[in-house]
Amino acid sequence: MFTYKPKETYLTKSLIVVVLLVIGVWICLYVPLYFILKDEHVVNYASKALFWSIGSNLVWGIPLFLGQFPVYKRYRYDLLDDEIVVHAGWLVQKVRHVPYRMVTNIEIKRGLLDRWLGIGTLNIETAGNSDPNQKAEAQLLGLADVDGVYEEVAGCLRAFDEAQQRPSWERTRRPASGAADAGSDGDVLQAILAELKTINEKMKE
Repeated sequence: MFTYKPKETYLTKSLIVVVLLVIGVWICLYVPLYFILKDEHVVNYASKALFWSIGSNLVWGIPLFLGQFPVYKRYRYDLLDDEIVVHAGWLVQKVRHVPYRMVTNIEIKRGLLDRWLGIGTLNIETAGNSDPNQKAEAQLLGLADVDGVYEEVAGCLRAFDEAQQRPSWERTRRPASGAADAGSDGDVLQAILAELKTINEKMKE
């Protein structure tokens, strides 16, 4: 099993996005308030527009900013023998299981901010959700070595496919090594041969 967590710079990215969002919303609020209060001949309309636009933003901006820390700590990605498990969420915790048999495509995604911070996202697409306009079934966010994780996931998928193509008795057989293999197989064949001889003798009687 392989376990991965986002790089610390992914938290930096999340905080930068929140700050940019707050600034964008502040501008969208401040400009209309400025002209509305000005037209209403409000005293100190510029400072009041600034106060109300900043104050309303802080009501939701501060909780959103602080919430990125526990959200970041919750992320974890487990690569098992037959599936990928994604742990995410904070107030609403989510555990998503993506079986290898359902995976149709894996792709690496790096935005401008990702490249600057040295991270990337691995998107896992599954059967029935391959529309490029839809969100990937699972996203492994903020990976430091996204290319290495890509190779690990691809290797797990190949190993799973090869295991499914082998006969069922071979998949369930206990692995052995060296001379122990030959001895174990020989004992099994001798037991089968002895059983066949017994059945043959009974049939002759």
